[in-house]
Amino acid sequence: MSTLTLVALNLNNQSQQQTLLLSDSDISETHPRSISFSPHEYGRKFENIIEEDISQFLDSIQLLLLKYSMYSRSTSSNSRVSSGGLQQFIIRKLQQKFGQSYGGSLTQRLKALYTKDESVMTCVIRDSDDNSFFQYLPVDLKLQIFSYLDARSLCLACCVNQEWSQLTCDNLLWKHLLQQDLTRWTQISHMTNPKMYQEVNSEWSQKEIYLKCSPEFQKSMRQSNSAFHQVSSMLKYFVPKKVPKVAMFGPGLEQSTSGIVRHMLYEDNTIFNRIAMFPGQFEGVGGGMTLKLPMGHSLHLSVLYSASKNERENRGAQERVEKNKMLQKHAGQVVAVGEEPQYELKTQIKHLCQVLDGFIFVVDASESSKSVESGRCELMAMVKERRTAPHVPLLVLSCIKEEGCQRMPAKDIVELLHLSTLSQPWLVIDCVADKLDSIVAGIVWLIDQSQFR
Repeated sequence: MSTLTLVALNLNNQSQQQTLLLSDSDISETHPRSISFSPHEYGRKFENIIEEDISQFLDSIQLLLLKYSMYSRSTSSNSRVSSGGLQQFIIRKLQQKFGQSYGGSLTQRLKALYTKDESVMTCVIRDSDDNSFFQYLPVDLKLQIFSYLDARSLCLACCVNQEWSQLTCDNLLWKHLLQQDLTRWTQISHMTNPKMYQEVNSEWSQKEIYLKCSPEFQKSMRQSNSAFHQVSSMLKYFVPKKVPKVAMFGPGLEQSTSGIVRHMLYEDNTIFNRIAMFPGQFEGVGGGMTLKLPMGHSLHLSVLYSASKNERENRGAQERVEKNKMLQKHAGQVVAVGEEPQYELKTQIKHLCQVLDGFIFVVDASESSKSVESGRCELMAMVKERRTAPHVPLLVLSCIKEEGCQRMPAKDIVELLHLSTLSQPWLVIDCVADKLDSIVAGIVWLIDQSQFR
């Protein structure tokens, strides 16, 4: 067969070009070079050729590899055939005549397009076992296509064949996916913080880091081992354990998300069952309620505010730190210009921290970064008192007032509070103040972690 020639067909008055692959012999036999057709006439002749003999027509034009469009703008017809429409018509005709046997031919021709092999392009191989031309695309184009898939789809694609397994494990591909999905993760813990693995130059690949840290994949792993977890949960009931004492505090209790305390302690709900009340031990500090969850977990919860209700409602974020009744400046501290003063807990709060088995720190995720960051000194002062007990966990509730409010992602909360510097186990979880079921997972995690010694 002779070499292929590119023939440009001018199908409209705006000089839109149409590229078809034709052979020299077929052009001279079917369409003399001196004859030109109007778009409407060409469309009729084109349709007649297809109706007469679709296979002969395909032999004459070889294949339609490049995009094309046909326009009919005559006054008698307003029809328009867009790019791909004619091709789909041809494919349907071929399926009626040959079934799927023409797929190998298209595959070989597409391979020739990228390998510049004309001998392959002119050879029609009817191979129904290989009807995929994805494997002949350039590697960078394949990676570009894979970049549009989510993590679950990439893991499924990894099981197709060896080539796809190598492509879908590309480090840059998973690094991009990690950066993209990290802002949407609803919880991050000391074990699932990607930054921790990156800072220590872990030998894990980006894919392994993603799967280790992703809440969705962690949930899938727990579901796959549900039988084991059910048995282990039943065994826990036969082991005597102490009911943990937990303190809840933070700027979120004094902002728009303050209603979370009311919903938990004072309003009837099906999640937190109020068992009893207990008094404060240290100069009236530390009193609270004993709560029990439906799955059998219990805790003693104390709520700590930085000031009275009237004072809390009439001050800003910075004033909250300066006038916080739980904190005091270090004795004899000299603060230079531009430096932040260092705070420590008051005596009765220190004594309370020594008997606590866990902390719940509440932040308003709808506030500014500066407002969230202002609570860091309070958090660090509390946790510092139990630094010698690395088993005492910290739960950070990243709250919004109601569903639909704009919120700060969990990864930003981790960075603003410098949680990666803590030696204790910690967890940041997104929740809604008026929906208690959103915080159950965090409370259960806190109780389970407090049992470890």
